[in-house]
This record gives sequence, C-alpha cells and structure tokens, in this order.
Amino acid sequence: MVQDNELSPPKEKTSRLNLLWGVKLLVTFLILSYIYKTFQNEQKGAADVGQVLSNAWNTANLALLGLILILVPVNWALESLKWRKLAQKVLPITFKEAFRGTLTGLAVGVAAPAQLGDTIGRIALLKSDKRLEAIGAALISNGIQFSVSVAAGGAGWFLLMDRLRIPEMTKTLVSALIVTIFILSFLVVWFRKQLTNWHPARLSVQKLHSYIRIIGAYSASELLWASLHGTLRYCVFLSQFVLALSLFDLPVAVADLTACVSLIFLAKTLIPAINVLGDLGLREFTALVVFASYNLPPEKIIAATFMVWIVNVLGPILVGIYLIWKYKWRQSA
Repeated sequence: MVQDNELSPPKEKTSRLNLLWGVKLLVTFLILSYIYKTFQNEQKGAADVGQVLSNAWNTANLALLGLILILVPVNWALESLKWRKLAQKVLPITFKEAFRGTLTGLAVGVAAPAQLGDTIGRIALLKSDKRLEAIGAALISNGIQFSVSVAAGGAGWFLLMDRLRIPEMTKTLVSALIVTIFILSFLVVWFRKQLTNWHPARLSVQKLHSYIRIIGAYSASELLWASLHGTLRYCVFLSQFVLALSLFDLPVAVADLTACVSLIFLAKTLIPAINVLGDLGLREFTALVVFASYNLPPEKIIAATFMVWIVNVLGPILVGIYLIWKYKWRQSA
C-alpha cells in the first residue's frame, strides 16, 4: 500500500491524502456529535442520577467497581479473538490488528446505521488488497453476536414475559419475531455452503458475491469456536450490567436481574443503534420498561445504565477515534 502511494503522481497522492483527511474529519464529527447528543439527553434528571452515582462510588463498592472496569478489556479482547479467527480465513491478521479493528469498528459504528459502520471500521484497517473479501467474515462475526444476544434475550423474554407491563399484542409479536430469528439463523448456517457453489450471472451480483462467499467456507467447528467466544463475551458484558445494578442495593434477586438485563440487550440488538433515542437512550428506556413491574427507583436504573455505557462504550469509542487518526495516517504516510 505504501509502495503504491510512493509510485503515484504527486497530485494523486495529494488527492488521496485530502480524501483521507476529509473522511476522518467527517467520521470524527459524527462520533463526537453522538457523544454530545448523548450527554445532552442525560441532563434530564441529571441531579438525581448524579447523586445516586456519587453514593455508589465509595470504598465499600471498590471491589465491584474494579471488577467492572477489569471486564472492559476482557470484553473487547474476546471480540477481537473472535474477529481475528474469522478474518484469518481471508488473510493473516495479528491479535493487535484485530483489537485495533474492533475498537475502530465500535467508533465508526456510531456514525453509521446498523452494523455498516462496524464492518467498515474493521476492514478498513486490514493491511491487504483483499480487505474487501473480509466483509463476509465481519458479517459472520456480527451475526454470531446477534444470534447469541437473541438466544439469551429470548430465554429472558419467555421467563419474564408475563411480568412485563406491555400490551399482549406486543408480547405476541416479539415472541413471533424471536422464533422467526431462530429459524432463519438455523437456515443460514445450514445452507451457508450454497454461497460457495453459487455462480451468479449478473456482474453486479458477482462483485457482491466475491465479498460474501467466504461465509460458506467456514466449517461447523470454526463457527462453533467463534460462537463460544461470542457467548463468553456476552456473559462478560451481561455480568458488568448486573454488577452495576448490584451497586445500588436493588431488592431484586440476581436471577431476575440477569433475565432483565438480557431483555435490555435483546432490545438493543433488535432495534437499530442509530435511532431517535440514541444508543444510551434506548438502553435506558428499555431498562425502565423491563424493571417497571419491580417498582424500583428510576434514577438508580438510569445510573447503572449510564455507568455501563461510560466504561464499556464511551471509553473504547474515544480510543477508537485515536486509532482512526493514528493508523490511517500511517497508511497514507
């Protein structure tokens, strides 16, 4: 990549450099706008939430707070291991590169809808002309995490469905959606080999097929291995949320807390991340709906949600912004 740039005419090199700077500025602006909007939304009831958070930060909770923080790199390390294993089907990649790609994907993901930004952020940092062929690997990685979240959330849903204060029609629709996702996920895995044997006639479809055909090349053991890491990662960030809630002395059994948190993540998984509420706003709204039947103080639920978002999302996003500028600058140097 560097050699190509060195052989390029000066005007072409300048144009590429300007384009890279423009893209980086746009992505950074969108990410910072997302963070600003999130904190603006948090100003409602900020005094109550702030008081609850200040009460939680004490020496008695020091061990729990430390454990929550320690689980942050564990969470993203597991995701990086999963991404590295899947991406290596296309090209060699080190754990360090996978970790960079994971955090960059997280950062870019808040600037684009659904999983588009995450996929772009991951493959953009790969040092190979074959990076676009890794799109299929990124789709598999995100698809596995999606399926794990739906499976765990589905279990929590059917356990707590009768306690939720939502219309019966909504309950029926959600149940049908969960079952449908289970069936479709099974069919995708079962018929994945067909992508390898498929030879589309249209040129535009052939191009797309060249990016996603890798999906059919994964064996059952490789998918099982990746699913194991996805499940471990899910257990890590679910534990973080449960630990955060336990800081506020809520009169709810750990089993119920775990089921409720799985529902919060289920909503976050099924509803696109870019929405009118925002990522954090969606989590808070869902948390309040899920815990409504327990008659808990809403400021404590919001405080726990806000704490998890800060340590597990905001921090890595800021690191991702740094990597966007540092890594891409090297590539274009």
